[in-house]
Amino acid sequence: MKKILFGVLIGLVAISMIGGSLVGCSSKSSSSTTTTATSTPLTEKVITIGTDSPLTGPAAPWGLSVRDGVTLAAEDFNAAGGLTVGNIHYTFDVESLDDKYDTATTTNNIRQMVDSDGIKYLFTFQTEGTLALGPELSTDKVLSFTVVNDNSVIAQPANSYCYRTYMLPPMEVDGYFKWMTQNHPEAKSLVYITTNNDNGVLLAGLIKQACAKYGITYLDQILYDGGTTDFTPFITKILAENPDIIHFVGAPTGDAALIIKTARDMGYKGILSAGGIVSASDMVGIAGQADLEGVISTDLPLVAPTVSPTILGLPAREDAKWGAHYGSTWDFYSQAWTMFQAIKKADSVDTTAVKAILDDDTQKYDYAAITGGYATFGSPTAIAQFGSDGTHQITNAWTVCIIHNGQDTIASVINP
Repeated sequence: MKKILFGVLIGLVAISMIGGSLVGCSSKSSSSTTTTATSTPLTEKVITIGTDSPLTGPAAPWGLSVRDGVTLAAEDFNAAGGLTVGNIHYTFDVESLDDKYDTATTTNNIRQMVDSDGIKYLFTFQTEGTLALGPELSTDKVLSFTVVNDNSVIAQPANSYCYRTYMLPPMEVDGYFKWMTQNHPEAKSLVYITTNNDNGVLLAGLIKQACAKYGITYLDQILYDGGTTDFTPFITKILAENPDIIHFVGAPTGDAALIIKTARDMGYKGILSAGGIVSASDMVGIAGQADLEGVISTDLPLVAPTVSPTILGLPAREDAKWGAHYGSTWDFYSQAWTMFQAIKKADSVDTTAVKAILDDDTQKYDYAAITGGYATFGSPTAIAQFGSDGTHQITNAWTVCIIHNGQDTIASVINP
């Protein structure tokens, strides 16, 4: 899934919404005229971006990060001048719906935003609902930016308007397990536990392959149903197999915290490997600082100089706007900022023109999170992993982290 420094924005950007509530690509002219240096009147138009993610439930820290990251990126793009094409000045607003991590709710939400609200830019999260609507979104020329792990979400040509805008575990798994074997050569066996859905099944196969490559015995995989709150039976089974590593990439943040707490409370002394983006700050309230000690993940701690000044300012801005902040907002901010750069490069809000930029594999995008980092679509790494479908997969720098004293600390930066 990086970046030339963006300026630090102090506080929130006030966005003037002219002419009432505007949705999708619908727009209204401003009652007051904006002019250029040559006094050419500009018509003000607002484009609405839709986000559909879990805002409640155990996956809420992820879903709220989607909402917050995209919203704050939109505010920053507007503050930087938005986009002016001819005599039209565009700014961006965000509409966020709660999919509750549920397939039926996801499909209903997306259809509402696209069919009723006229939205042409979407950030989606839940797997099955997003997959089901991919071909429809492409037919309607709705650009969908997603974190869905199932590779079919970027399958061409059916999902030609869908782009995966984060570095999913399949692209990180080789580097992750290479790092694991170099830094923990004593770790020789693993059990994988995660949710019983398409993501979990997909990841299980990839992790099994990586274990075989790096000489780690893949003892078992345990897929639990969403909504599980008591992990004691699962941890009991895992402890009987005595693995050196309990790996739970793909488990929602709340579930990951409960897995960690249950395992430690039941006496597990081995390596707890969260893999994906699960922040210590989002888990400490459930698992506690002591149980989190030493947990390995690929989260990005918000510390200089690795992290850019813009990203370092996000928690305070979230607190001011929503009363809380989340550990993955930096990632979704970076994804949204990539989209805004593509819009800027296209010099257009027309999704066909923006798609043409995204499909150009020579383009590079500043990755907002990591100082000096960048992102690309269709990199050699993406093509090697996904074939021609890799043209719709982002590649970016990422980090391996170890939780210490209740905080994520960077152990290594892995470049594309």
